[in-house]
Amino acid sequence: MSDLVGDARHLSPSAQEALRLRAVAALVAGRDRADVAAVFGVSLKAVDIWWSKWRAGGREALVM
Repeated sequence: MSDLVGDARHLSPSAQEALRLRAVAALVAGRDRADVAAVFGVSLKAVDIWWSKWRAGGREALVM
Protein backbone atom coordinates (compact mmCIF):
# COMPACT_ATOMS: atom_id res chain seq x y z
CA MET A 1 0.00 0.00 0.00
CA SER A 2 2.69 2.51 0.88
CA ASP A 3 4.13 2.26 -2.64
CA LEU A 4 0.79 3.36 -4.01
CA VAL A 5 0.32 6.34 -1.70
CA GLY A 6 3.66 8.15 -1.84
CA ASP A 7 3.32 11.71 -0.52
CA ALA A 8 -0.29 11.93 0.64
CA ARG A 9 -0.24 15.73 0.28
CA HIS A 10 -0.45 15.22 -3.48
CA LEU A 11 -3.73 13.33 -3.19
CA SER A 12 -7.05 15.06 -3.73
CA PRO A 13 -8.78 16.34 -0.59
CA SER A 14 -11.33 13.52 -0.74
CA ALA A 15 -8.55 10.92 -1.13
CA GLN A 16 -6.69 12.46 1.83
CA GLU A 17 -9.85 12.25 3.92
CA ALA A 18 -10.35 8.60 2.96
CA LEU A 19 -6.72 7.86 3.86
CA ARG A 20 -7.13 9.47 7.29
CA LEU A 21 -10.32 7.54 7.96
CA ARG A 22 -8.80 4.22 6.86
CA ALA A 23 -5.69 4.80 8.97
CA VAL A 24 -7.75 5.61 12.07
CA ALA A 25 -9.97 2.58 11.42
CA ALA A 26 -6.82 0.46 11.47
CA LEU A 27 -5.83 1.99 14.81
CA VAL A 28 -9.30 1.35 16.23
CA ALA A 29 -8.97 -2.26 15.09
CA GLY A 30 -5.81 -2.55 17.18
CA ARG A 31 -3.04 -2.02 14.64
CA ASP A 32 0.21 -0.54 15.93
CA ARG A 33 0.82 3.16 15.13
CA ALA A 34 4.13 2.48 13.38
CA ASP A 35 2.53 -0.31 11.37
CA VAL A 36 -0.30 1.98 10.28
CA ALA A 37 2.20 4.63 9.22
CA ALA A 38 4.15 2.09 7.17
CA VAL A 39 1.08 0.48 5.59
CA PHE A 40 -0.45 3.79 4.54
CA GLY A 41 2.84 5.44 3.58
CA VAL A 42 2.58 8.36 5.97
CA SER A 43 4.66 9.62 8.87
CA LEU A 44 4.18 8.45 12.42
CA LYS A 45 3.58 12.11 13.29
CA ALA A 46 0.63 12.23 10.85
CA VAL A 47 -0.83 9.06 12.37
CA ASP A 48 -0.49 10.53 15.86
CA ILE A 49 -2.19 13.78 14.80
CA TRP A 50 -5.08 11.92 13.15
CA TRP A 51 -5.50 9.64 16.18
CA SER A 52 -5.55 12.62 18.55
CA LYS A 53 -8.11 14.42 16.40
CA TRP A 54 -10.28 11.31 16.15
CA ARG A 55 -10.17 10.77 19.91
CA ALA A 56 -11.11 14.40 20.54
CA GLY A 57 -13.82 14.80 17.91
CA GLY A 58 -14.56 11.55 16.13
CA ARG A 59 -15.03 11.26 12.39
CA GLU A 60 -15.97 14.92 12.02
CA ALA A 61 -12.54 15.95 13.31
CA LEU A 62 -10.90 14.10 10.41
CA VAL A 63 -13.04 15.65 7.69
CA MET A 64 -11.19 18.77 6.63
